[in-house]
Parts: sequence; C-alpha cells; structure tokens
Amino acid sequence: MIQWSGYVLDMTMSVLFFMPFYIKAIRFRNFRIELYSYGVIPRFLVSIAALVVLTIEFLLFLSFAIGLLGGWRELAAIVLLAAFAFFSWRKTKLTGVDTCACYGEIAFLNRSPVYRNAILIGLLVVDLLLPAPELDGYARITSLLFVMALSISIGLLQSAWTKRKRRKHREHSAAVPM
Repeated sequence: MIQWSGYVLDMTMSVLFFMPFYIKAIRFRNFRIELYSYGVIPRFLVSIAALVVLTIEFLLFLSFAIGLLGGWRELAAIVLLAAFAFFSWRKTKLTGVDTCACYGEIAFLNRSPVYRNAILIGLLVVDLLLPAPELDGYARITSLLFVMALSISIGLLQSAWTKRKRRKHREHSAAVPM
C-alpha cells in the first residue's frame, strides 16, 4: 500500500512537470515573455534560460514517470519549485501580479504560484520519505505513455472548456441590449 502511494505521487509529479513543459514548449514565445517579466534574466539570456527550464522540466517529468534517480529527482524538483516560488513572490512584490502562465489555460494551477509550489514541495518531501516503487521496463514505458496521454488530455479538455466559456460569454454579451 505504501509503495502504491509512492507510485501515485510519482505519477502526479510527472504529470505536474509534463504539463508545463508541454505548454511552454508549444507556446515558447509566450514562455520567453513570461520568463522575462520576472525581471531576473537579461533579455539576451532569456531564450537560453527558457531552454534550460524546459530541459529541467522534461528531465523531471521523465525521471518521475519511469522511476529514475530516486531521491535526487525530488531534491531537484524541490530546488526548482523553491526558485520559481521565490521569483514569483518577487514578481508579485514588484508588480502586484499573483499569477503565472506555467500551466497555460489551466487557471486554478496558475493562481497563487507561491502557495501551489509550497504544497508541491510538501508532497515531494512526503515522496522522499516513501519507498520507491519497483518498476520493470514494461511498467516504465506504460507509466510514461500514461502520463503523456493524461497530461495532453487535461490540456485539451481545459482548452476546449475555456473556449466554450468565452463563446458563451460573447454570446451573452451580444444578447444583452444596451
């Protein structure tokens, strides 16, 4: 039972790292703008920093999905999330904006990134304390495909839901006489 808890946490973390990787990769220009808005990286280094972040997120997704680098992946994820939380906190203090675009149109994951990352760090600490699940090659590949399919499906469903809400809002606005 405890080993399954570790597996579920690993899959959750894998999804939570694949989704922003995928969204940032397909909206790379927007991600570079978002990264620059934190006011930490000079303009000429933004593209390189964006590629580094994408690489780290992809490696974390991969390591959680297939069960590699146990212990190290949690520590790397904690460092990354703590850095993002600090930069988000700093951005909020400077601009008053308490959101990010990490998860694209999945609004509830973009609100309050400092609190979200604190919760994720807590889950990662729990994951560190649980025994690592033993996965054979087939289970690793299945887990990897499951995480990718689930993440992309969540993104597509959220995008469709957002478009539907916008369309209804436009229809409602057009139907209201002035």
